[in-house]
Amino acid sequence: MNNRLKASRSIKMLILVVLGGLLPVICLNDSYIVLLLCTTGISIIVISGLDILFGYSGQISLGHAGFYCIGAYTSAILSRNLGMPVFVTIFIGGFLAMLVAILLALPAVKLVHHFLALVTISFGELIYLFVSQARGLTEGYTGMNFIPKPKIGNFVFESNTSYYYVVYGMLVLLLFLKRRLIDSGTGRAFIAIREDVHAANGMGINVTKYKTMAFAISALYTGLAGALYAHLIGFISPESFGANQSTLFLTMLLFGGMGNFWGPIIGSIALVVLSEFLQKLGSYQMLVYGVILLVIIVYIPGGISRGVNVLALFKNTFRKGKHHAEIE
Repeated sequence: MNNRLKASRSIKMLILVVLGGLLPVICLNDSYIVLLLCTTGISIIVISGLDILFGYSGQISLGHAGFYCIGAYTSAILSRNLGMPVFVTIFIGGFLAMLVAILLALPAVKLVHHFLALVTISFGELIYLFVSQARGLTEGYTGMNFIPKPKIGNFVFESNTSYYYVVYGMLVLLLFLKRRLIDSGTGRAFIAIREDVHAANGMGINVTKYKTMAFAISALYTGLAGALYAHLIGFISPESFGANQSTLFLTMLLFGGMGNFWGPIIGSIALVVLSEFLQKLGSYQMLVYGVILLVIIVYIPGGISRGVNVLALFKNTFRKGKHHAEIE
């Protein structure tokens, strides 16, 4: 039975992967829609990384835009100023974000709840101030433009459609690795720490090690996403990496649902689409996101994905009860 379930899940995932690859064709290669698909894919990578940290290991972060910024600026500087291959600089940006996360996590993992939240907020603000003031390196508020596109040989991923497959390939790889991680002993250690730190420590789990690991993996995902974003847009400035961005990331995660595979995907798609409709509101967008957060916390604390699961469970229970009643 387990083998049948695994085979069924694998077939479903393969179908979804194929459909994802065909999306640009389905959308008739419309440049604007494909750009939205790219930004959605990048958001899913970020939120999946944040889910590993917050949803599975129970460590809140309100400064994830800092890791996003590190990945973006690192890849942009190395590729534009030093002429390094983009596919190399993207991974360097991700690994540098991971290294910074390890340095941050070593003292921060001893903190919990609002204390940890304050530390991550401070971290995000420090990164924001650094890229704003280091004009010789980041060009400050003027921003960095002419960020090169990735290429293989003479082929340049210049169009939105071609770049979509760069983002999509990275997305599929990282989601696959996340699934393997969560199903492994490391993932079970994360969940044990989330549920009860003291019990996990009593079971022999090295809490500091696994909390630091969760921070590092989450930052790696976010740094890679930031680098992909920089090369997609071709221009970055500090305004894209402020506290509002961290709030948006957290909103996506809470909206979709934490601690499950589909939550970050649902939350990212919903909020990217919603943000397009809210562009006309300008600064009032954050007010709308705040209202969404309040509604989710009060009425759907598990997020949309958990709400759908509960509804499906309720329907199945109702059908079974009705079936038994008919038999009797």
